[in-house]
Amino acid sequence: MNDSDNVYRVMVKMRIHPGMEREFEKTWQDVAATIARHPANVGQSLARSPDEDGIYYIVSDWQNEDRFHEFEHSPEHAANRMRLDPYRDPAGTSMIPMTVSARLAAPPASGRVRVALYLNEPDSDRGSVEHAYHQISTILRGRPGLRGNELLRSLRDPRRFAVLSEWDDVPTYREWERSPEHLPTTSPLARYHDKGLGIFGSYEVLAAY
Repeated sequence: MNDSDNVYRVMVKMRIHPGMEREFEKTWQDVAATIARHPANVGQSLARSPDEDGIYYIVSDWQNEDRFHEFEHSPEHAANRMRLDPYRDPAGTSMIPMTVSARLAAPPASGRVRVALYLNEPDSDRGSVEHAYHQISTILRGRPGLRGNELLRSLRDPRRFAVLSEWDDVPTYREWERSPEHLPTTSPLARYHDKGLGIFGSYEVLAAY
């Protein structure tokens, strides 16, 4: 593992009020530009679900947990939240802090697709999720359209994981999703699907810093 594997990641899922999506996207880009100047921030992205209207996924990476919380309690963060609050439905907002176990080779670019798969590992089967993740990733290495993937572990509950994969675009991901090898290849993780979090979500990247 290298230094980038110690990144502290915050993933926020937001439901935006109908008709306010474009204003939200523009405001987020303005907010993200200010956050990008913070010395502890090492990357951000905004992704939109192609399947669920008004659902967005914000990912931000930080040098470590302490530096993130330092920013989280700052006046700058409070001001950013005030700018975004009018657009979001509080009932449709959730945040998941995680540490990165394996990292994508490059930051996401606009137009690409990110897929988040949520997993729950039982106490009696410790290490099985990471083993299955590496098994699947070895098979998928070099697949056309797949840019890379990440395995993340929840900081709140070490039994919960997420796998983030990145694809060239929506048609490329849809081709993989409907292919006959999709389910057999990913089956080693199927029994760990976290149904409480909706199992997975797919998102088109709108912007990244």
